[in-house]
Formats: sequence, C-alpha cells, structure tokens
Amino acid sequence: MNDTFRPTFNIREAVRKTLPYMMEMREYFHAHPELSEKEFDTCKTIFQELSLMGIEDVKIIAGTGVTGLIRGALPGPVILLRADIDALPLQEKYDCPYSSLVNGVMHACGHDGHAANLLGVAKILNQHTDCLRGTIRLAFQPAEEGNGGASRMIDAGILNNPHVDYALGLHVAGGIPKGYIGIRQGEISASCDDFTITLHGKGGHGAQPAQCVSPIQMGVDIIQSVTNYVYNRKTDGDGVVLTFGQFQAGRNPNVIPDSAELKGTLRTYNEAKRRNILETLHHILGSVTSIYGGTYDLNVVPFSPVCVNDEQVTAAAESILKEHCNDRVTVLPMQRSNGSEDFAYFSAAVPSTFYYVGVFGDQPVVGHSPNFHWDSNALKYMAETMVTIVYYFMSYR
Repeated sequence: MNDTFRPTFNIREAVRKTLPYMMEMREYFHAHPELSEKEFDTCKTIFQELSLMGIEDVKIIAGTGVTGLIRGALPGPVILLRADIDALPLQEKYDCPYSSLVNGVMHACGHDGHAANLLGVAKILNQHTDCLRGTIRLAFQPAEEGNGGASRMIDAGILNNPHVDYALGLHVAGGIPKGYIGIRQGEISASCDDFTITLHGKGGHGAQPAQCVSPIQMGVDIIQSVTNYVYNRKTDGDGVVLTFGQFQAGRNPNVIPDSAELKGTLRTYNEAKRRNILETLHHILGSVTSIYGGTYDLNVVPFSPVCVNDEQVTAAAESILKEHCNDRVTVLPMQRSNGSEDFAYFSAAVPSTFYYVGVFGDQPVVGHSPNFHWDSNALKYMAETMVTIVYYFMSYR
C-alpha cells in the first residue's frame, strides 16, 4: 500500500443499506429475462434507474446497452465497470417467488445479478464522489451470450470521451461458495471460435453407395482427422479443446443425402496455436472432401479472444481484497477456465481484471442449466468487493 488513503464512509455499511435495492433489482431482472439483442425492458429499466440516481452522461449504446459516468472529486484514472445483462434460451425449472415469467427464457448465468450489482455499486459511488479518485465509466453490456456485445460497445466508443485507463468485471461462480472470491493473473478464460462445416456430396439410394458421394462418410472422416490432429499435435497440456456438438444429415435410413452439416467449438489459450488449428482445419477439409469427390464450406464465428488479467491490475485487486475484505471474503487462487467470456475484448484493449464471486450455499449450482439458482443476498459480496477495489485502487497501483 502506497499511502494512507481511506474513504470518508464505511463501505460495508453502505453495501448493507443498498443490498435491499440490489436484491429487488436482481429479482426483477430474473423474473423478466430477455435474450441477447432483445434486452429492451432491461435496457429501459437500467436507463431509468441511472437517471433517477443523477448519473452523468446516461445513454443507450450498442443497441440495448447502457452507459453512464461518475466523476470523482479527486484526480485519478478512468475505470470501466462492466456488467452483462442478457439471458439464455432455457425454460426455468427452479420454482421461487421471482422465477422467470417468460416462457423459454431465463437468467441461467447470473447476468441478472451482474446488472443489479452494478446498479448498486453506481448508487454507492455516486453518493460518495467526495472521496472517489478518478472517473467511473459504467458499462451495462448487451449480448454477451455469443453475440459480440463487448466488441460492439468498444466500436461504439465506450472506451473514449474520456479515455478509459482500466477495466474491472466480475462473474457469479456456482462452483464457489458464498464468501469466496476466485482470481488469477494472466489467462482467466479461453478464446472461443464456433464453426460450421457444410459438406456437399452427391446423394442417392443407400443400396448403391458407389454411385454417390456420401457427406456422412466425409463427416465421419473429418471428425476423426481433426480431433486426431488437435489432440496429438496441438494440445501439449495447455488446455486446447475442440469439440463437435452437432452432426446433421439426411432424413431416411436408405437414402444418402446430398449434404451434411457439422458444428463445433474451439477453445485455446494461445493465439498462434488458435490460428494454426483454424488454418489446418481448412487443409483437412480440403483433403478429405477431394478424396471423396465432394466440396465444403467453412464458417468460423469468433466469440472472444483469450481473456487475460493484467498482472499489475490483478495483483492490486487481490491485495486490496486480502487487506480490506479479509474478514468478509476469502480469496482463492483460480484455475483458468475452458469457458469463454467476452470481457476479453475489454481486457485486450486496456489493462483489466476479471474475477469470480462465489454464490452457492449448501451445494454447487451449474450455470447454463434450467435449475440454476442462487440467493440474492450473495450480491453483498459482489458490491463490497467491487466498491472496495475502486476506492483503494490508486493506493495499490
């Protein structure tokens, strides 16, 4: 710690007073979930709440995102605080007073809590600007679930006017108990590229395979060739994962179809290896289809690069939590995840840190599941850790 700075208010007490508001907002968002790029009511609600707080520069950005600005009275950096706001296309099975009211849509990843937390954090920061060093840029991000929300916010200029120096984000963790924080320096989550392979052959009767070019047989050989290449040549224990999740072809047992479609995902922690695998995928597809006399189309949709926590920023955040929140939370060393997180676009643009907040009580809960559920009182750990990092950040840089 480089100075003896202390905020002029009790952070824990401020969080305690704000917790009912955050719980109310979380449960409202949970009951009214909206899919990526359709977060219209969520966007409107956040806009209204920030406006009622008197936040500066409140505006809609990147379609259904919302931003605002909180200027501290003391000099310091511009820090972006990010919360994603979209839900998932799942039918909720957990019955609670605020279960989803939207058929086939639910908050199964905690984004309802992320949005509610950032509203509470904004309220606290805006009430105590006298001891806030620097400026806070709020980023309520749409379309995190595979639709490029973070990159679109950046394209829309959220890192400018004023220029953002650092970014901070968090995520609920169903595998970590309440009162525990997971954080690490370096890679925190993997890159993600989803791909679709369309194979074109020549259909015909199943009794005459020699007169056909079977896209099914091509697909079988491609899956085997690609997975053999990746796992025998490219993994090296560094977490490369390539998985095929769909193989669709034909409608009848005795008819060879004209085409087939394969879908899969690639996760890596190394950009050079990522590019090499995607390039080799083209070579394998070309080789296999030419042997059979077919053709292919490959469509790769990048979801996110590797999410990398800046060493200095993350070390500062970890030290702050250990010194100022040690009687409330326990900081755990975090293993990097094969999951992907589009906060990675922020971490690629400015020095950043992204951490996980435990939310389960009696037993772990699985995200992206229709039974995903956590108690709203876990919001106090999110808000206290984020507010504490913001106020003490300048002391630990």
